[in-house]
Amino acid sequence: MTDRIFIEDQDLVEKMLSRLTPLNESSGWQCELFIDKTTNQKWEKYLFELFDADDDGIGLRRFPYPSTKEIIRIALTSNFFDEIDGACGLLLDMEFAKIEFREMLISEIEKNINNIDEDRFGIIYNRAELYDTLNKREILGKHFKEIEKDAEYFKELMTKAERLRQKIKQIGNS
Repeated sequence: MTDRIFIEDQDLVEKMLSRLTPLNESSGWQCELFIDKTTNQKWEKYLFELFDADDDGIGLRRFPYPSTKEIIRIALTSNFFDEIDGACGLLLDMEFAKIEFREMLISEIEKNINNIDEDRFGIIYNRAELYDTLNKREILGKHFKEIEKDAEYFKELMTKAERLRQKIKQIGNS
């Protein structure tokens, strides 16, 4: 379990939390830091929405975070669905800090399309909100034409993601 970077499986989170010691530090909005004293590795505890549930789930991710490129690699290669989910959730969270990931993620999916099955793509598509066309870039101080260009960029990324979804469905990777 310690070779994982993201854990959202609630049973595994509970087991892992029993091994961790709180650091009484916050690392972000509703996030707490813990340490595994046997490995000296820090973990961040965070909340996320559980699919089809009224309650939030608890997730754990190593802290400090890996690079955006590494997070994308994890999303595309992990054997654990909850780790794919956690990686994409972090990508989405990082977008609030103005760290763009969509173009890189879509490009990596295109390069690896024959290795990505419908289930993996579905997790990535939904958790990273690749269906979202909203402009995520700063608009203050920009000319209207720049804002329009940014908005068009996000629409194009969503269109690419939709085409990839259809292509993966046609390929039928299982």
